[in-house]
Amino acid sequence: MRWRFYLLEKITSFLKDKKRPVVIILLLAVGLLLLTLSSCPEKETEEAVEKTLEEYKAELEDELESACSMVGGVGKCRVIVTFERGTENSYKGSQLLESKPPRVMGVSVICQGADSASVRSEITEMMTALFDIGSNRVAILKLGA
Repeated sequence: MRWRFYLLEKITSFLKDKKRPVVIILLLAVGLLLLTLSSCPEKETEEAVEKTLEEYKAELEDELESACSMVGGVGKCRVIVTFERGTENSYKGSQLLESKPPRVMGVSVICQGADSASVRSEITEMMTALFDIGSNRVAILKLGA
C-alpha cells in the first residue's frame, strides 16, 4: 500500500516540473494507446467464446452419438442438441473471470433402432439423466434410408 503513495508522489513531483512537457505528452499518448488496446481483448474474448460454443456443441453431439451407439439396438445414430441460451460469462472490468457452458434445452436422437420401445426408453433415460431435462425434451426418431 505504501508503494502506491510513494509512486503517486513521484508522479506528482515529476508532473510539477515544467521543463518536461514533451515527456508528459508522450506519457499521455501512451496512456491513450493502452486504453484503446485494453478495450480490444474483450471483443476478441467474446468472439473466441462464440467460436468455442460452436466447438462445444459439436464435441457434445459427437460424444452423445458415441454413447448412444453403445446402447444395444440403437445402430447408426445422429444427435442434435439445442441450448437454452449461450455461454454465461462473468467479467470483472474487461477480464473474463468465468465461462459457464450453456444449459441443454433439448436433445434429438435420430437412430436406426428408434422403432424399438426399449431403445427409445433407454436413450430417453440416458438423456434426461445427463442433462436434468424432462422426457418431453427428448425426441427419438427413426433414421431414414
